[in-house]
Amino acid sequence: MSRHRKPARLWLRPGSKDRAAVWVILDGGKQFGTGCSEHDREGAEKALAEHIGRQFLTQTPSKNRPASEVAIAEVLAHYLSLKKDAATRPKELAARAENLMSYWGDKTLDDITSATCAEYVRKRGTPNGARRELEDLRAACRQAIADKVTREAVTVTLPPKAKGRVKHLERSTMAKLIWAAYRKRSKYRGVPNKWRPTIHIARFTLAAVYTGSRSARVWQASFVKEEGRPYIDLDAGVFYRAWEGETVADNKRAPPIRLPGRLLAHMRRWHRMGAKYVVEYNGKPADPKRAFRNLVDEVLGDDAKGVVRHTLRHTAATWLMQAAADKWETSGYLGMTLETLEKTYGHHHPDHQANVGAAFTTGRAGRKK
Repeated sequence: MSRHRKPARLWLRPGSKDRAAVWVILDGGKQFGTGCSEHDREGAEKALAEHIGRQFLTQTPSKNRPASEVAIAEVLAHYLSLKKDAATRPKELAARAENLMSYWGDKTLDDITSATCAEYVRKRGTPNGARRELEDLRAACRQAIADKVTREAVTVTLPPKAKGRVKHLERSTMAKLIWAAYRKRSKYRGVPNKWRPTIHIARFTLAAVYTGSRSARVWQASFVKEEGRPYIDLDAGVFYRAWEGETVADNKRAPPIRLPGRLLAHMRRWHRMGAKYVVEYNGKPADPKRAFRNLVDEVLGDDAKGVVRHTLRHTAATWLMQAAADKWETSGYLGMTLETLEKTYGHHHPDHQANVGAAFTTGRAGRKK
């Protein structure tokens, strides 16, 4: 009885007098060079993943193989080939797949156990990031089973989901951040000049907290309609947070909203002053991640812990609940489900459990009718 062909794998070819030890790929009785030295195991794993991926994309693999004969790199390549055009954020998907390849690239589906999944989380060092990547691996395995690449079920064990951050800022703190961003001046030889290097952070902060939008929707938005970019119609006062034809995930809703009058006035003024984008630096749309972090650390000091760009979305939701805004309208405005709004921010609403409190206050609780 013939033996099953082993999947492609790495082998450290020992060194000799005239050559150093190097990583090679063993596949079908042949050796394929990786160009990686003994100490570059990570590079060798990426080379193996690319080798298997190329094979899978150019050949039609046999169906219904046991898990021990299906390389994880092949499964990931299959998944990426199906999702690359439909993915909302293809670059992020590719980056996560690269992290997966670096650990799982020389393994088969049979190597996926609770122990190896836990080891992957430890090596990644970021439980949240590792969980998101393992979710991709789980989806890839399920796709492989659905497409009959393998006939065996594979269980990917995920780390516990971290509790979401819901910290919000008070109005006084928000005002302090915005004014600091507006007032800051760059210096030349120690002397402040007219250049305001963080004005784009002030505009980002205002737009993010007034609309409750996710940061990318804000800093990518344009006052002039462009393909593949959120658009703000200054005449109609409408913020189209998703562009035409964009595929938006159910948990990342981005419905169009009517801008509050105060924010709309600011935006019209920014555009009159020459701004083409809501958040721009030197005339180009700018991701404010690093500059926002630096400003928050500088202005808030010890209170800066836990304050990130997404905190502005939490702040918007919290403020609207504190102002007793209609929950249905608020959930639509923020692009989140009513269930999520009530579960995460509902306790800030003045009417939250008001009937319960009234039952005790009036003495109705405990009395039989």
